[in-house]
Amino acid sequence: MRKIAVLIFVLIISGCVENKPLVVSGATLIDGTGGSIDDSRVIVVEQHITCVGSAAECEVPPGSDILDATGFWVIPGLIDVHIGPVEMVGDERQAYLRFLLGVTTAGSVTDGTEVLETDTSILVTDDHRLPVPRIVPFEEPRTAVFEKAVLATSPTDIDVAVLKSPARDSMVLVMRSWLKADVANLTDSARLSAVQGAWLAPSLLEKERWARPYRLPHGLHRLLQLPMVTQAIQDRMPDRTETEARDMTAALEVFRAFIREFHEAGGSVVTATRGALTPGLDIHEEMRALVSAGLSPEEALYAGTREAAEALGISSSRGTIQVGKLGDFLILEGDPRLDIANTQTVSRVVKGGVLYDPPTIFDALLEEPGKRVTGSGLRLAISSIALLATLVFLWSAIVRHRRKMSQSRL
Repeated sequence: MRKIAVLIFVLIISGCVENKPLVVSGATLIDGTGGSIDDSRVIVVEQHITCVGSAAECEVPPGSDILDATGFWVIPGLIDVHIGPVEMVGDERQAYLRFLLGVTTAGSVTDGTEVLETDTSILVTDDHRLPVPRIVPFEEPRTAVFEKAVLATSPTDIDVAVLKSPARDSMVLVMRSWLKADVANLTDSARLSAVQGAWLAPSLLEKERWARPYRLPHGLHRLLQLPMVTQAIQDRMPDRTETEARDMTAALEVFRAFIREFHEAGGSVVTATRGALTPGLDIHEEMRALVSAGLSPEEALYAGTREAAEALGISSSRGTIQVGKLGDFLILEGDPRLDIANTQTVSRVVKGGVLYDPPTIFDALLEEPGKRVTGSGLRLAISSIALLATLVFLWSAIVRHRRKMSQSRL
């Protein structure tokens, strides 16, 4: 019943009755191709981008919804290449939180069955009127690609079958294999893999967390300042011995060096979180981890957009902001090229030309409405006016009732 109520609410707030053209003007556009436009204009009509450029180049269609984004930055929607099995997508709050923090597309493993016949059909959807990521299902055999550049080309004894072991044993074995590998051979393997056109989804955040205790970053997005998020992070903390932690910390540096060699040789690095942290926070932290490994903030941003779309085979419709592609993009309060943490400053999420305000939607979806995530002056003013109007109405009703009582006595 709650799922139906949420669906009705979302359909109302997303403006699905009138699918007007959307015009976003004034922002600095980082289109994902390597270019940027100051004071840009992006127009979305019928879910697809019809114009990208300056105000002089893009004429506003009649009846458009126009958003003045002056002082903001626009980037392509984030793409998480691997969030885990499709059955994990069915959690409503995780799906909404992931989307509201900027993930507009996610790859998920399926066993080949018809996804839309499962209980997750509402969340596993391409409908632009729902604030959940577009899911790109792929069958289990394709997951070998995620390890190809690491395991198949690495001079170790680790086999892909190891990945089917319990998570703890699997991670310990894989990370220790890096300590046994010859550094020169690893360097050659990284360069060879890059030349052969392989792409690497290192899931580096997951390995960082196994190597050392995780600490919440400063300046968390306001949607993450909730007990449920902190609890979810604590629940995912790995259990390892001191010896294992020491080995994995050393292995992490070797792994980072492999990523740097692979990337510098022209290899494609992409973001894949595998549910390492709270949905939404994980992809931002994965990009931060890639920067720690040697990528620039802009390169890490491409890993979560253009390169990720290429890896999932959806680059014709997503990954960059170009004419003909889906109108899936984010409006940020900070420039991610200066600091990758600015990808967290999500002000608006656009999916197929539908504009979503994360705090407003998240407030409505909270199980405990009293725990609001925003102290916006505008929303506070609206709430105050609504409360005042209610009090005035009640007072008027009381006054009318007293008058009627007095008249009846006469």
